[in-house]
Amino acid sequence: MKSSEGALSVFEQKIQQTVKALKTKDYAAAQEYLKYAMFENENNSAPEVHNLYGALAEFTGDLSLAGKHYRAAYALDPTYKPASRNLERITSFYYNIANVNPDFGDKTESEPEQSINDALEFDNETIGNLRKRSQ
Repeated sequence: MKSSEGALSVFEQKIQQTVKALKTKDYAAAQEYLKYAMFENENNSAPEVHNLYGALAEFTGDLSLAGKHYRAAYALDPTYKPASRNLERITSFYYNIANVNPDFGDKTESEPEQSINDALEFDNETIGNLRKRSQ
């Protein structure tokens, strides 16, 4: 029986190999790496795999299948931003099949700003106004 740490590192390695293969347009290798990644992920609940299957389908011109995989990735984890960005991109009115540029999920997410410099104040008539907070 494999330890969960060993399986995770192999899973991550296969995901990285898939991204590299997709970027170099080696679609056959990407598909093989994804199969191994799916096998290594015991409960098949990793949105990364479906997101990358969606990218592979998009590169090969099957937008219907790409959308299905992006939606599956989103369903598995609605907080996984690459899947939602890819789904939004391929369903956009301005989508261009000649310029495929999916989000592979290989970049770290930037943290949103936590500080808010505006305050909501109400006047006598209960109308809200935004005002800059004094620092």
